[in-house]
Amino acid sequence: MRLAASALVLFFALPAAAEPPAHDRAFWTGLAAKEFAVPAGESAAALSLEVADLLASPDPALRDGVGYEALARWVYAEGIVPPADLEKLRLKLQAGLGKELGTAGTDAAYGRSFSAVGLAILAAADQKKPWMTAEAFDDLLGAGCRYLAAEKDLRGFVPGGGWVHATAHTADLLKFLGRSPRLTPAGQARIVEAAAARLRTAGVVFAWGEDERLARALLSLVLRKDFDSKPLEAWLAALAAENTALWRNGPAIDPAAFVPVRAQKQALVHLAALLAREEAAPAAFRKTLNEALGKLGG
Repeated sequence: MRLAASALVLFFALPAAAEPPAHDRAFWTGLAAKEFAVPAGESAAALSLEVADLLASPDPALRDGVGYEALARWVYAEGIVPPADLEKLRLKLQAGLGKELGTAGTDAAYGRSFSAVGLAILAAADQKKPWMTAEAFDDLLGAGCRYLAAEKDLRGFVPGGGWVHATAHTADLLKFLGRSPRLTPAGQARIVEAAAARLRTAGVVFAWGEDERLARALLSLVLRKDFDSKPLEAWLAALAAENTALWRNGPAIDPAAFVPVRAQKQALVHLAALLAREEAAPAAFRKTLNEALGKLGG
């Protein structure tokens, strides 16, 4: 059987090469020097979608100094990116969470982690001026919770490369989602469960402030008018059981079991400290939390 010429062309067609970025490093650094004022003939919407690619750069000058700062300016501070383009940006950054997910110690972690930062900016902008649909909000919440648990690269600061900080950046995303009036009680439970799971499975006691950032995500829930304490109380009960099992044989503990208990306790201690400074914090839960922490060994 012979194929038509048009079919042969389609069958053997090579994938189109990716288009090169419209702007080079000199453009972006020059834009940063001018405090990201949008040049004539350019649009914040198009530039935001392009600059998002810099969030994956191993160069902190481009990643933090340009990618993050540009999005923070155009999306949050100035709010000059239209909702339709914010949605395109959300989808692009959510896809970035999955790039080489499961690997650790490579430059790909910057892209995943800073995609979470970009999504945190989008969630914060939604607080100032709602732009997400209910479906988009739920999709973002699910993506953030899944990514928090799945990320294997737990590096904090890397000399020469700057911050990886994936757990902290994802905690920031969940913090802003936790403040949203769109969040349901079921969504509150998802954030609590995601934080608890990350602390149980990380295999480390965090040393770069990630536990405090997770505590701030939890704080956003506790300060809600519709705060549901049951998920946090269930976590405290589970942690109490883990702690009892850890110390069952006195000082002869299992080090592998100590780490997750300590990691959880450390984050919850940060939460207690934050609540102590909040006059609006519910007194009943604050008492429950402090009593639970007081019973933990070690």
